[in-house]
Amino acid sequence: MAEILTQTQIDELLYELTKGSSEPKKSVSQGDAKNYDFRSPKKMSREQNKMLSGITDVLSRHVAAYLSSLLRTYCELSVASIDEHPYSEYNNSVPDTLMTAIVDIHPMDATITLDMSNNILFAIIERMLGGTGEKNIIPDREYTEIEVTLMERIFKRVCMYIQEALQNIPDCRVTLRQIDTNSRFIKAIRMEEVVEVVVYNVTVDEITGTFTACIPYTFVQAAASMTDKDSGSSDGTSASEEERLLHLAKLQDTLVEVRGLLGTATLSLQELRDLQVGDVIRLDQKNGDPILITVNGNRWFWGEPGIKKYSKAIKINKYYNGRSKSNE
Repeated sequence: MAEILTQTQIDELLYELTKGSSEPKKSVSQGDAKNYDFRSPKKMSREQNKMLSGITDVLSRHVAAYLSSLLRTYCELSVASIDEHPYSEYNNSVPDTLMTAIVDIHPMDATITLDMSNNILFAIIERMLGGTGEKNIIPDREYTEIEVTLMERIFKRVCMYIQEALQNIPDCRVTLRQIDTNSRFIKAIRMEEVVEVVVYNVTVDEITGTFTACIPYTFVQAAASMTDKDSGSSDGTSASEEERLLHLAKLQDTLVEVRGLLGTATLSLQELRDLQVGDVIRLDQKNGDPILITVNGNRWFWGEPGIKKYSKAIKINKYYNGRSKSNE
């Protein structure tokens, strides 16, 4: 049978409930929590994020050095943010008039886009045409063919640096497909695809702006997978027979230098100074002894000198194993 509470016990319970509800609630500051969109969760893993950060760091250093030498002024690139968005969301956030490079990456058959804010772009063009680039002037017009051609040169160099940053991916090729001047007409990436948006802060002399790379997540996933395979083989796992034969096929046309060492002699500086045409130098090699054959300076064989079809020749007798010829 259930126990019946007395009036005193009921009053104590009500007091405790009232006391607990009157305590102020702890507020969570904005810096302690971040909004998380459960409808589009983040896909980047820690390893993929590390790989992408490494690529972006290499790219920023190379591009900054290239712009500094090209424009003869101070240039700096630094990664401001790496965010993940649907491509449609990113495409809607950029202005209509924006010079965008469409870049293809093989063998993953991936496409990324590169664009630069107009204030930085026109400052670069002005300095390339002989101006100072000090005034932050953004013309309210379409890009001219000359401006597109000048920026095409820069984007091609950026593609070269991207390929260098992806050197761990076998047979990687990065090529500039085209340059578009209206972001609304770009169809290189599907609107529903998830992309990693890498934003660089760019400083050219006293002008500041942004340089943005839009990278599909599918490319990041494929690149990380191929990089892991390559690093695994370099850690000691044996390469497949096909890879070994492929490397041998690439090396078989390599030219090497083969020499036959007839013998050596030790001379004093006085004897060397008195040498004349017709003098005979006695070598330490006896007649009939095998001679040492080197390949690119490395001792490789013991051989026998002779003549074949009116030309001097060397017959290879045995491998060099580090011992003297008398012990072979």
